[in-house]
Amino acid sequence: MARHLAIAVLALAFSSRAWAGGPPPVYVVVDKVVLEPNADTPERIRIEGCFVRQTEELLRERGKGWASTFGKPVEGYVYMSIEPGKEKECRAEWTKWQKAAGTGKVVTVGACVIGGSLQDVKIRKLDEKTTQPDAVYTTDYLEAGSQRYVESDSDTFELGFAPVKDLLAFTKARQKTKTNNK
Repeated sequence: MARHLAIAVLALAFSSRAWAGGPPPVYVVVDKVVLEPNADTPERIRIEGCFVRQTEELLRERGKGWASTFGKPVEGYVYMSIEPGKEKECRAEWTKWQKAAGTGKVVTVGACVIGGSLQDVKIRKLDEKTTQPDAVYTTDYLEAGSQRYVESDSDTFELGFAPVKDLLAFTKARQKTKTNNK
């Protein structure tokens, strides 16, 4: 009886882990962060850089590897407002976004296909104007899984992961183009 119980517990543990696993659904290389109306008491955030995200339509296609559930990297910005009731938490995370700006590091957002508002917010072209935020910023996704930057190749979803490699190559090519145009 004890042996059957142990096997059942192990089977449940391994099946739950396999189901719950998955990459962060959003990766970002941050160029610049603008806080509005000011940096002391911001109400809105604009994050500029390069983004790659999982897409809902690709996630629905069963039997695909994780890497094929991501779209192509894009350059642009997201514009979001503060979450009412979570002003302190938003501002704390926004400070972390500011620290990431210009580092060239890949920032992870979310875990296991859940990435908050950054997963779905419109990514605007850098020259596209807007006066209204496109979403409310949701907290607790920036350091989901206790990691903020992709810094090694020790895990499946880090530097060797195809969407991360694509994002870094896209960012490098974009930087080279900007440098050549100067």
